[in-house]
Amino acid sequence: MMNLVDGRRTLARDRRTAVPLWVQLRDALREEIERQELREGDRLPTEVELEERFGVSRSTIRQAVGDLEAEGLLQRVQGRGTFVATPRIRHLPVLTSFSELLRSQGHRPSHRPLAQRVEEAPVQAVQALGLADATPCRFLERLLIADDEPVGIARSWLPLEVLGPHDGPVVRAVEAGRSLYALLAECSPELVPAHGVETIRPTLADASASRLLGCEQGTALLHIRRATWTAAVRPLEWTELVFVPDRYEYRVELRSPPTGTSDD
Repeated sequence: MMNLVDGRRTLARDRRTAVPLWVQLRDALREEIERQELREGDRLPTEVELEERFGVSRSTIRQAVGDLEAEGLLQRVQGRGTFVATPRIRHLPVLTSFSELLRSQGHRPSHRPLAQRVEEAPVQAVQALGLADATPCRFLERLLIADDEPVGIARSWLPLEVLGPHDGPVVRAVEAGRSLYALLAECSPELVPAHGVETIRPTLADASASRLLGCEQGTALLHIRRATWTAAVRPLEWTELVFVPDRYEYRVELRSPPTGTSDD
């Protein structure tokens, strides 16, 4: 609960409220970030300044700031202070393209083609999609860019049998920086991804990823594996993505099971 004093927001001091002071402070700081009163790269006021402004203890401040750090809204820099972090891209459990995802969150997406060739489907793709061994696929490797900054790498395998006559147009358009999913939809409604399964795990940046993403070799990365099928349940795509976790996070919204359910 917030009050206004001399045009500045302060915390409610009514001890009867069920909202703890650290939650009020966290929400007040989050609101200032969302309103861009505190902008990306701005230094957060010191604990002394926050203590004077809001009239709360340092333990309350540390709990509120720690929660915002965990959310990715603030970033602590050793010896310099705490700053408003660059907004993270939120990967949602929706079958959508990288470009569509970024645009929905106010970012500017782009791609840089790295490689394309015909090769056999990797073992993981064969197992996940139920392909025959040595199925020829179109391999595409792309650098994923958000707001002119590299954030991830995508490596995709699409069975040539499924692409059919659209293989050449897809390759040319991807090399021109177009979104893969948008291209597939333009080529044919039979190539629209309709169902997918993702698995997520950590991995470490190798020399190539380190160079492309501008991080140190051995840096922890988010590794996503995705298998997709068409509406006709034809195997369409096997993609492996790696992302820098300080710019990209996976978000899943959870709900309680319906009441009245039973394990019996």
